[in-house]
Order: sequence, then C-alpha cells, then structure tokens
Amino acid sequence: MRLLSALSSLALLAPAMAAPASDATKTPSLWERALSWRAPRENLCHLPSPPQLCVPDASITVEETARRAYEFYRAFVVDGDPRAMFALIDDVYIQHNPFYQDGPQAIWRLFCAGRSIGSEQNTRWCFDASTNMSYADYGNVDRWKWVDGCVHEHWDQGERLPSPDKCFKLPTN
Repeated sequence: MRLLSALSSLALLAPAMAAPASDATKTPSLWERALSWRAPRENLCHLPSPPQLCVPDASITVEETARRAYEFYRAFVVDGDPRAMFALIDDVYIQHNPFYQDGPQAIWRLFCAGRSIGSEQNTRWCFDASTNMSYADYGNVDRWKWVDGCVHEHWDQGERLPSPDKCFKLPTN
C-alpha cells in the first residue's frame, strides 16, 4: 500500500522530475528510477531461440561458478536480462518442472521479453559450493545445478534456500 501511495505521488510529480528529452546523458529522474526495477529490458522475442548459450568448460573453478551464479541471479531476477541469463544456460538444461520440457528452447518464450521480477532488496540468492547449486528466492525458490560453469538443471517446486552459512561469500573488491 505504501509503495502504491508513493508511486501515485511520484506520478503527480513526474512531469516536474523528468529529464529534458534532449539531454540523453542526464541521470535518470526519481520517477524513472522508481519504476526501472519493473521496466522491461532488452526484448529478444523476435528471435526464434536464445542468441547464445553457455559452453561448458571443466576448467572453471568453484569461485568462478559462484560469480556466474550471482550473475545468473541478477539476470533472471533483478535485471530481467534474457541475453545474460541464457548465456549461462547450457544446451542440455534438464527441467524438473513437469509442465516444461528439457532444453533452453522450452523456456525461451517465458523470458525473452526481459522483465525483472524483483530487486536485491526484496529477493535473496545463494550458491552452495558443496552441492554446486544456486538458489534464488523471489517469493518462490528456484534451484539450479551448475556443471562446468553452466546452468545444467532446474527445480522450482518446494525448494528452500540453504542456511546462510552454506552460501558462498563472493569477494567484495
């Protein structure tokens, strides 16, 4: 309710806060930033399939896989970036949801439009190095198995985030 009220207030102020159309380098207005986390990103639905998939590489380390898992979470949940998301999914992609077939093509139409589903403030992620699995909690919990640096399998029914002590800590530099 507070968010709706705040957005309504911003809507009234939007004309005053909007950047001039001629200044493309200007910082986005408060109104633009307030709505940007739900705004569509690059829409790739004109493409019949993902532009690029992940190529498994056995030399990828656990640390690199954890970094990729975070990038995948950002692309899937926060940024709604289908190009970045599918670049981390391999061509096998085993789907454990009975409503979808295996393979990245089976879910392409769900994500090609580029919509975010949350922000880092209202979602959580985890990479458990002991199982090589990553998780995203955005009201539903999804789990992905990583093989050779790529998302290889997916579950999304009855999943739970591991305890925080199991989550890989990425370097902050």
